[in-house]
Amino acid sequence: MSSFERQVEDFYPSGQEIARRRWIYVPYDRFTDRVGPIAEQAAADTGIVIVESTAKALRRPYHKKKLVVLISNMRHFALEQQARGVAVLYHFSPKSHGQALLELQQSASLPTLVSTVPAERELRLDLEAARTSGLGLEFVDDPTWASTREDFVETYGPYQAGRSYVMDRFYRRMRQKTGVLMDGGKPLGGRFTFDEENRKPFRNQVAVPVLPSFPPDAITEEVIALVEEIYGHHFGTTRGFDLPCTREDCDRFWRFFLEEMLAQFGPYEDAMRDDELSLFHSKTSVLVNLGRLLPLDLIRDVEERAVGGAAPMASCEGFIRQLLGWREFMRHVHEQTDGYRLLRDHVAQERETRPQEISPDQTAEAAKAYGIGDGDDPYAGARPSALDASLPLPAVYWGVRSGLHCVDTVVAQVIEEGWSHHITRLMVLSNLATLCGFSPRELTDWFWFAYVDAYDWVVEPNVLGMATYADGGMTATKPYVSGAAYINRMSNYCGHCAYDPKRSVGEGSCPFTALYWTFLERNEETLRGNFRLMRPYQSLRGKAPQEMVHLRARAEEAVAHLAGFKRPEYED
Repeated sequence: MSSFERQVEDFYPSGQEIARRRWIYVPYDRFTDRVGPIAEQAAADTGIVIVESTAKALRRPYHKKKLVVLISNMRHFALEQQARGVAVLYHFSPKSHGQALLELQQSASLPTLVSTVPAERELRLDLEAARTSGLGLEFVDDPTWASTREDFVETYGPYQAGRSYVMDRFYRRMRQKTGVLMDGGKPLGGRFTFDEENRKPFRNQVAVPVLPSFPPDAITEEVIALVEEIYGHHFGTTRGFDLPCTREDCDRFWRFFLEEMLAQFGPYEDAMRDDELSLFHSKTSVLVNLGRLLPLDLIRDVEERAVGGAAPMASCEGFIRQLLGWREFMRHVHEQTDGYRLLRDHVAQERETRPQEISPDQTAEAAKAYGIGDGDDPYAGARPSALDASLPLPAVYWGVRSGLHCVDTVVAQVIEEGWSHHITRLMVLSNLATLCGFSPRELTDWFWFAYVDAYDWVVEPNVLGMATYADGGMTATKPYVSGAAYINRMSNYCGHCAYDPKRSVGEGSCPFTALYWTFLERNEETLRGNFRLMRPYQSLRGKAPQEMVHLRARAEEAVAHLAGFKRPEYED
């Protein structure tokens, strides 16, 4: 028995304690007592139920560090609540969360539980199935979000097939509703967005601060050992784990970014480097998505620094737009479209479908918990593919070196950290997949298990929407694709690569440029009417026939090259 198990067992509540307290189920991504049901009454009147589900962790080959940061924060949160006087029922189960709660409620004579509406559709589905089987569970709104469903519907109206949802409208509405960075109904600085000022390449203009260190404590060390034992062949590594897992450390991590990095965040948020992989990004998304840090708290902290002049408006607005705009917007899009499943009747679907990636360590019990292998999988992801992309995701995403320095660098970082910043996600990993025609669903699933901050509500609309244009432009006004010129301008990758970004064909040419032009050619029927692509299509039509022959050959060679590698096993 681990030391953590002994601690929670020693404080297991009596039947009398169970009967007199209000019991709250804490989902695996809402570890907070600052808002919500846990904050509504005294600790002495509160009990919480936390489920550590092996079945959920085995659902996909989740990055080992994702499992460590989630489970360790879960365990630390339980002990933090015990220290406050909250009664804690911490339940280990090989079954799904819903099944585990149903069994625990019956065995411990728990009254009806209260829970915030789960962020993940996958958990909502699991809990609804358990409620159908008799689980007593009531849902309340989740106040960790910075917006409500009504905010979204009032901006765009009820969901309609084929409608375009542009984030800027929602972001402006939320700025006006919350008053964040506003002055008498007008945006501070005279503009709602300063995005044009936040597109500088990084050339060592300023020093990059060294992030604070959070060495694993005894509880985290136990979790690392557990992950290696039970999920040993999952993606990534536990090596060098250094993420915050206590409330105090999470707060300290945020304060460091706020005081040391925010000022430089904006100008260089789109920059990419192989020697400064994180640059000035906060890396707090994993903690926000676990409920350890609350979006509105972060937004107000950043607003205070903008108003007080401690950080430039462009940096502050850029950071706030990520939280109050894009993060909230994506969550609503996912909910309104049922995880993009409602697009089936009006957006083309992938013609070739392959099974979802599952954990190589998955047990029969874990598979049964989620109905895997029983025919139709109710958890199976949506497969829109407006650009008719369906090629298998190649082995480079599992760490096989392709020779493309930008791709190899970012994938290596993801394997090591379970994280990379948003531009490397969009303009390297997703750009390559979109240009080549790799399956949007497989890319989505890869992001889902490979990144420590990925959950269905954020990863599916981001990848199926903005990153791959698989939704046909519902959330993006154009595909976010580029040739080698953009990567060369915004990074130092190309200077360390065997391929020449200034050559589009021939020996040593960078394939990104040939892939870009052939992508436009391949999808011209779908995209030629897009007003934001008028200039690229004019350039495409101006190319000589013989040049296009060479570009097609180079692009085909690149796709064949990537497809030729064998995928490695999941191991360090």
